[in-house]
Amino acid sequence: MNYLSRNSKDLPRIIIDTSTLFSAFYNRKGNEAYLLELADQGKCVMIIFDYVIEEIRSVFRRKDLDIELVYDLLDNYHNITISSLEEITFMENILSKEMINDPLDRPIFIFAKREIDSDDRTYFVTGDKGFFRKGAKEELRNRVLHTSEAIDLILNSI
Repeated sequence: MNYLSRNSKDLPRIIIDTSTLFSAFYNRKGNEAYLLELADQGKCVMIIFDYVIEEIRSVFRRKDLDIELVYDLLDNYHNITISSLEEITFMENILSKEMINDPLDRPIFIFAKREIDSDDRTYFVTGDKGFFRKGAKEELRNRVLHTSEAIDLILNSI
């Protein structure tokens, strides 16, 4: 899925983690859902790591929810792209182990770091405290934001 508007090259790029995406589906009137709306309105580009989709699939399975609801919802939004992570290097693996305690969050850290390092308009939105720890946040070039901070950033950039 890759529905980007023609002017997306100048927009903030927002990576979201699993809990942010799940919250967007769970509370359609919350800040996380509003982030999806801002992307749909062409005010940012939302980047979802395919690993996050797989984690959401697992959560939905445990809660006996239909994963097709996720795909149906995402298909209705613009400026959302789902990306994958190419092979993880040995050094990325070592760094992620040093920075992030939860092994399930390490691929997300690596993905966010690659995206942030490749484009100055990229930010990572999460509520996970591990990403806000000094070392992890510095490795992510201090571009780790809470949802409300991302909303402020987007609204102030238009």
